[in-house]
Amino acid sequence: MSARDAAKIPKRIESIKFGLMDPNEIRKMSSVEIKTADTYKDDGHAFKQGLMDPKMGVIDPGIRCETCGNKHDECPSHFGHIALELPVIHIGFTNLIKTALKSTCNTCSQVLLHSSPETHPLDPEKSEQDYYRDRVHDIMIKHGVGSREFKTIIKEIEKECSSKKRTICMHCGSEQGKIILDKPSTFKEKKADKGEHKLNARDIREWLERIPDEHLIFLGMDKDSSRPEWTIMKVLPVPPITVRPSITLDSGDRSEDDLTHKLVDVLRINQRLRENRDAGAPQLIVEDLWELLQYHCTTYFDNQTSGIPPARHRSGRPLKTLAQRLKGKEGRFRSNLSGKRVNFCARTVISPDPNLGINEVGVPTKTAKELTVPIRVTGRNREQLRQMILRGPDVHPGVNYIMRGDSFRVRITDRTKYIWAGFRCLNPECHSGSEDEPYTGFRPDLNEVLPAPNFLPGLELMRQKSRNAIGELEEEWGVDLESTLNNLRGEDSRGASLADDDPNALIHNRWKWEHSNPEDYFPDHLEVHCPHCGSPEVEDEYGNVYRTEVEDRLSTIDRDGNPKPGVIVERHLIDGDVAIFNRQPSLHRMSMMVHEIRVMPGKTFRFNLADCTPYNADFDGDEMNLHVIQSEEARAEAKILMRVQEHIITPRYGGSVIGGIHDHISGAYLLTNGDRILPKNLVLEILGAIGWSGELPEELESNGMTGYRGTDVLGLIVPEGFKLNYTSRSGDEVTVTDGNVSGTIDKRGVGAEDGRLLDAVVQTHGSDAGAEFLNRMTKMTIAICSAMGFTTGIDDEDLPPEAKDEIIQINERASREVDEELEKFGKDGRRYETRPGRTPLETLEENILQILDKGKAESGEVAKDHLGSDNPAVMMAVSGARGSMDNLAMMAGSIGQPKVRGKRLERGYQDRVLPHFQRGVKGAQEKGFVSSSFKRGLEPTEFFMLSVSGRESLVDTAVRTSKSGYMQRRLINAMDDLKVTDDGMNSVRNTANRIIQFEYGEDGVDPARSRKGSPLDVTQTLEDALGGEK
Repeated sequence: MSARDAAKIPKRIESIKFGLMDPNEIRKMSSVEIKTADTYKDDGHAFKQGLMDPKMGVIDPGIRCETCGNKHDECPSHFGHIALELPVIHIGFTNLIKTALKSTCNTCSQVLLHSSPETHPLDPEKSEQDYYRDRVHDIMIKHGVGSREFKTIIKEIEKECSSKKRTICMHCGSEQGKIILDKPSTFKEKKADKGEHKLNARDIREWLERIPDEHLIFLGMDKDSSRPEWTIMKVLPVPPITVRPSITLDSGDRSEDDLTHKLVDVLRINQRLRENRDAGAPQLIVEDLWELLQYHCTTYFDNQTSGIPPARHRSGRPLKTLAQRLKGKEGRFRSNLSGKRVNFCARTVISPDPNLGINEVGVPTKTAKELTVPIRVTGRNREQLRQMILRGPDVHPGVNYIMRGDSFRVRITDRTKYIWAGFRCLNPECHSGSEDEPYTGFRPDLNEVLPAPNFLPGLELMRQKSRNAIGELEEEWGVDLESTLNNLRGEDSRGASLADDDPNALIHNRWKWEHSNPEDYFPDHLEVHCPHCGSPEVEDEYGNVYRTEVEDRLSTIDRDGNPKPGVIVERHLIDGDVAIFNRQPSLHRMSMMVHEIRVMPGKTFRFNLADCTPYNADFDGDEMNLHVIQSEEARAEAKILMRVQEHIITPRYGGSVIGGIHDHISGAYLLTNGDRILPKNLVLEILGAIGWSGELPEELESNGMTGYRGTDVLGLIVPEGFKLNYTSRSGDEVTVTDGNVSGTIDKRGVGAEDGRLLDAVVQTHGSDAGAEFLNRMTKMTIAICSAMGFTTGIDDEDLPPEAKDEIIQINERASREVDEELEKFGKDGRRYETRPGRTPLETLEENILQILDKGKAESGEVAKDHLGSDNPAVMMAVSGARGSMDNLAMMAGSIGQPKVRGKRLERGYQDRVLPHFQRGVKGAQEKGFVSSSFKRGLEPTEFFMLSVSGRESLVDTAVRTSKSGYMQRRLINAMDDLKVTDDGMNSVRNTANRIIQFEYGEDGVDPARSRKGSPLDVTQTLEDALGGEK
């Protein structure tokens, strides 16, 4: 087999093992030895045995690789190598080299452990080497070579071998020195009486070469795959050209990759070193060049090695060499493998749509036409897909590509869509004509649109005008798409069914016959004949006469009547498809959920507001990603595991993370607060919004008005079969029994992360019933807000003049009390009564804070008393929809004392916060007390003081985000090898099959299926068993 063919064979990887490479293996793997530092000649061709030698692969289209003979898209690319004049240390293995030198003898290179019997700590027949060998083997079996325990035992052996009692080798009797590593790669040996001498790379290689294979286990190495001397390189592998491609700039000059720049440096120094050694240069010059070669090889592997300056570009930018390409957030693993860009995904701004279900996502039509789903043609979906192909790529729902049987991808265009949606005549004499031979068929009009031998039964033509090349209008034949689609559906323009023998409905009637008579042949009126040639009769060699055949391009049966796989059609997204919806940062599993597609006009993704909490989304410009699932297996798995309704209950604490927010909670409060009676016409409007078709609640008369109780209206959508009791945020006792609701439903009932009623529905009736309840609840609550005109504005925070005067008096009194407290303190606070464990100054500050906080609370109470319980802003705060009474008090009453880290403002100028205050004064105003409200507006000084405390929260948020992100990353890395095993106990094990927990979570309870952490609801279970109150 040629190298060209071998390169095309698909490879199946059985396993991957990381280790050191044998220099002979590097030479054998290499396709060329690199000898010159030059890259390209003046004529643009690469130098032979240069860094861009075409034997290492090709990057330019049209050129073939000189090693395997393939073009750039098929060539796997090949390594080269540089033969180093003197060996150099691989910077990545300095710790391994240090371990090897410290653990072995400097003369005989055997490990410094006793090999004679009776040196085993426990067994007199065994040696010390046997003792440590058995321990290493035991740890490899139990924990694996990547474990912390394995590193600990190797460290223990190194410590034992380099201890002071081993200064004389027990094997050869030679004196041992202390090994010192001067970072990054200089090794020295220090003996007791001779001082220290430097070990160069050649000395170290000779030392390591002498280490016996059976002693490598004490260094943590596998003798079957690696040798320690391979860490000292005599041959440097050169990566293929495809890894370090050169680019041509607009000026025509070539710009080389950073790795190529570094390899040029290595080659030049290597060449100078060779020339100096050949010329017999002084040892000092040779050693300087050798150190320079070591520097270039070190920075080639890692340009951020501590202790040496990084190699830089001419511009001063540090070069990105091998280690920088691999590690970190922008490296190959995290950026290109874990976080690669993918096809079949879209990203745009999100916006709310309360009319969508919680498991739906609205996708713009333009996006739906770009994203495609691969569907294989079957007998069941064939005619639906034929209509989509006929619409083409520009009309939704259409088709962008078709995958032929030979895996070739064909783009559907305005011309090819008619061909792929239709039939093909197999008469060899049926053709569309050419310059030499004109068209001889019966339908020149059809041949103009759909050239022979292609045709489509039921295709309707019409005359249309278009401009020619010189801009003149001329008539031509075109396709009447709407009429053709009606024919394919077996309908006329009014939607009535066409007759069974109508030739226009031939395809639809054939499809109906196939499904009702799968074993029978088509009757004569359903046979398809070519309109171009008429499918003439021909006689075979046996004298049998038959009409020439036609072939349906979408057929799932071949010409011999045997089943065959249909073509794969990449159709547009349509309603009901599923896709993964994601908002970054993905902090938990509910950041990626599966939604059903709803294709809608517009340019943004839309979804229900109840889904905001798990995504942590708002609509101030947030963008989200949509990933269209491409395989049938993945779609099935996603529907089972990732649907939105499967994630209503969070695994974090077993409560609902998807639920009502803002208007949903306000609407539920409006509906149920204070035993409210709603007019009949209003209730019918609300029930119409949710599409209610069941019975109505009991009618009530109130003040001459016929209506329904709000709790009864909400109870219509609450399923029966459970009992619930809790206290709402407003202090009401809420009872839900078999769908009957009493009490005020607020955030504690239907709110996200706090909805008791929502939890109960999901946990007793399942996720689908929970989703249905959520859908109806969100529509009902928004409908009540709209119907009752619930709104809020800045005038909701208006206070009467007497309330404002009362707040001013409270603030003045607080300031006076602060001044009195300062007088008590005096200059030094010696006579001031202090709290235990506090200094006089700390006690003073705490007392002042208490006075100011008390004043703020009093002004807040005044604001609450005057705003009233029917105030929309108060209703939002009380129900938990948005904000709090504290926020309202700051808006209407008084803002109070800004704080930094729980204390009054201290930093600023020397002994004062702002320069226009006196030094050392600690009064209310001087330390930032804000007596104004947000409604009234702030004084310049107050605004400045408030912004000081505002900055703290901004900085704190940024710091908290980065710290929690890093903490999460550390936790994931620490637990990435743990899995729950299906062994009857759900034990947690690592990759070495070692048990970490005998039972998952120590109690075997999945929080997502628990009742707030408990395995079951005891009260509910007892009531079900014994029969509760009736």
